[in-house]
Amino acid sequence: EYIEAQIALKSSAQRVVNNYLDDFFKSKNFQETKDAVYHYRSAKIYQEKVNGFNVKVDIPQHYTKDYEVLLNHYVETIYNKALAILEKESFNEAEQLFKEVSLLLPNYKDVQDLQDVATYEPKYRQALFFLENEKFRASYYQFNKIPKSYKDTEELQAMALEAGLFTVGLLKFENATNKKGGEASISAYFSDNIIKLNNPFLKLVDRTHTETIINEQLMGLSGQTTENTAANAGELIGVKAILTGKLVSYTKEKKPLRKEEIKAWFERRVKKYNKETEKHYYEIEYDKINYQEFYASNNVSIAFQYQLISTESGEILLSDIIRFDNSDEIHYASANYNYRNITPGTWKWKNKSHPSDEVYKSVLKKNALKQLFKNKRELKSIEQLADELYQKSAQQVAQKIHTYNPEN
Repeated sequence: EYIEAQIALKSSAQRVVNNYLDDFFKSKNFQETKDAVYHYRSAKIYQEKVNGFNVKVDIPQHYTKDYEVLLNHYVETIYNKALAILEKESFNEAEQLFKEVSLLLPNYKDVQDLQDVATYEPKYRQALFFLENEKFRASYYQFNKIPKSYKDTEELQAMALEAGLFTVGLLKFENATNKKGGEASISAYFSDNIIKLNNPFLKLVDRTHTETIINEQLMGLSGQTTENTAANAGELIGVKAILTGKLVSYTKEKKPLRKEEIKAWFERRVKKYNKETEKHYYEIEYDKINYQEFYASNNVSIAFQYQLISTESGEILLSDIIRFDNSDEIHYASANYNYRNITPGTWKWKNKSHPSDEVYKSVLKKNALKQLFKNKRELKSIEQLADELYQKSAQQVAQKIHTYNPEN
């Protein structure tokens, strides 16, 4: 069966190749050189494809010789056409033609170098234009699209990066609340976020160095940082901007664990005996029980103010007050019984029946009660909630600084 399949595949594949070769022959005779070249290529590609299945199909040698003659003629034609177009600086059109030459004859003359010119020269000129017009970030990222080996791309990109570097001095954040340490946490998280963002144009200056100069030379006895002191400090330490921050509010609300006794029913399957049928059977019976539901919650709210101040003009470049809330709550059930057999309901007296006694049969109510027994029992602490807010605040400030472009 395998041999028969191979023979059938070879016969079918040879017909496909022959059809391509027939098209090649017709196009050649009608002097449709491009069509002829690609018909032969289709035959060759198909031949290589079926070779992967150990099926050999033939392309007669005279077709190959005719193809090579046509190929050289066609490649020379489009190469010369591409050269003429390139001289007119029609880069996109020239690029497509050079790509075709590279596809058909990869090592033809200097096609690779010329293709690079057609591809990268317009990008290079655009990057150079941005650089000359002091759009250093745009220039840098445009140079990123070009191989460093193309002309003086590496040198010019380094120049764009150096000229566009935005250095920020980080002052010690202030705290106007009674919650100690919050401002330091935000500052630490901010620095960490800036590093992770990996912005080549953004550089934080060592905070210790910044604080020393501020404290010794500018703030004096007032202990307050103004736009002018920040700008002056920035000039002293050689940064383009100063970032100030203040934790302006911090509130917390803690609702301690509260317990409620809840009435319910415990479901039992009771085995009984039917004397008439002389068979055992089961009945569902319900016992009155109590289980406990527990509630607790924590909530933290903060407001953080920041300003990015230019050291050249004292101008406030960015300013905002960030407000965030964070809360966590628990609501769960506990019992001295297997919760899977507890059914919601109500009853009046535990030791005797009453007309108002009721077992709730609703599937939704049963599932809701079972979920209470599965709910989490650990509540996030006030400190955890606050720390999450510090991280969130720092992340937002870092993102604002990251996306700020002084060249716009």
